[in-house]
Amino acid sequence: MARADFRVVHVSIQRTHVHLIVEAASHQALSRGMQGLLISAARRINRARGGRGAVFPDRYHERVITSPRQCRHAIAYVVNNWRRHGEDRGRTWTVDPFSSAVNFAGWRELAGSDRLFEPPGWYERLPTSAPQTWLARVAWTRHGAISAREVPGPQPA
Repeated sequence: MARADFRVVHVSIQRTHVHLIVEAASHQALSRGMQGLLISAARRINRARGGRGAVFPDRYHERVITSPRQCRHAIAYVVNNWRRHGEDRGRTWTVDPFSSAVNFAGWRELAGSDRLFEPPGWYERLPTSAPQTWLARVAWTRHGAISAREVPGPQPA
């Protein structure tokens, strides 16, 4: 059931962890939204693998995003996290198929186009919601579009 006070706007599924950018109307909405999301995901994962029990060993770690620059870095980190982990090596995909990157309209490479990546017919996009907050919709663009080739996070010295 969709919640009006909580939405997932970006997601990246890695081998051992998941990154999310969510919008929540309050701390309580965040807590309840994350609880519902984790329970639903655990049920689906257990059903798919024929298992039972806990799927996520840790609870979530939250970071509140308060500035346009911080928001831009967070979006780049999530949609390009596969590059940080080297999962893009040897792949023909332009963007991470296990993230919301295919839904993201803020790619630098999209300038003047509406297509960066055309997924194959069998591909199922991860469900996300359009951002509603000023930071996640508009403000982050003050610091430049995100390149599909960008490697996020601190660069090695």
